[in-house]
Amino acid sequence: MTVFKDRMDYIRRLFAPETKALENARAAMAAENDRISIYPEEGKLLQVLIGLAGIRTIVEVGTLGGYSALWMAGALPSDGHLYTLEKDPARAALARKNLQDVPNVTLVEGDALRTLGDLAAKGPFDMIFIDADKLHYASYLDWAEKNIRKGGLVVGDNTFLFDAVWQAEMPPRVRETARAAMRDFNARLADPARYRAIVLPTAEGMTIAQKLFQ
Repeated sequence: MTVFKDRMDYIRRLFAPETKALENARAAMAAENDRISIYPEEGKLLQVLIGLAGIRTIVEVGTLGGYSALWMAGALPSDGHLYTLEKDPARAALARKNLQDVPNVTLVEGDALRTLGDLAAKGPFDMIFIDADKLHYASYLDWAEKNIRKGGLVVGDNTFLFDAVWQAEMPPRVRETARAAMRDFNARLADPARYRAIVLPTAEGMTIAQKLFQ
C-alpha cells in the first residue's frame, strides 16, 4: 500500500504530479526571494478552471520563474495563448529559460502598469492571473475590468496577504497601504452584481471571480 506523508502529499501525488519541466522550474527557483511560487495543487486548480471556463487567452501578472505559467499553458487548447508579465530582469531571464520549449507563452518584460496597456490591443482576454506586487492589485483589477471579456475569470493569488486582510493586528512585513489595496481588491470582487466570486483558503488565499458585466 502506498504511504503518504500527509494530506497535501496525497493531493499532490494523486491529483497534481509535476511534469519534468515543472520540477526543473521549481528547482531553478532556489534563491530565497524566489521560493514564493504557487504550489502544485494550486497549479492544478488553475488548469481545472481553464478547462471549465473554456479559457483560450490568459494574461499573467507576475511570472517569477515561469512555474505557474507552465501549469496554465499546459491546460490551454492548441489555439490558446498566455502572455506573462515580469518586471525583474533576473527573474525574466530565469523564466525565459524555463519556458523556452513552450510555444504558446509570450514573456513580456517590464513594469506591468505599463506593459498591460500595450497588451490591451490584443484583447479582450479570457482570464487574468494576478500574482505580483500586492500594492497594485487594485490597479491590475482596473485593467481587467476593461480587458477581460464578460464571463471571463479574474484570479488573484496571496489574497489573504499573510492574513492581514482579516486580522486586527498587522502581521510582520505587511504595510498598511498593501492591506488596504488587498482589502479593496477582494471587496470589489465580492460584489455579486458584478462578479460570481469566492476566496479559497489555500496556503496564501486565492480569490477566483467570474466577470458578469461587459
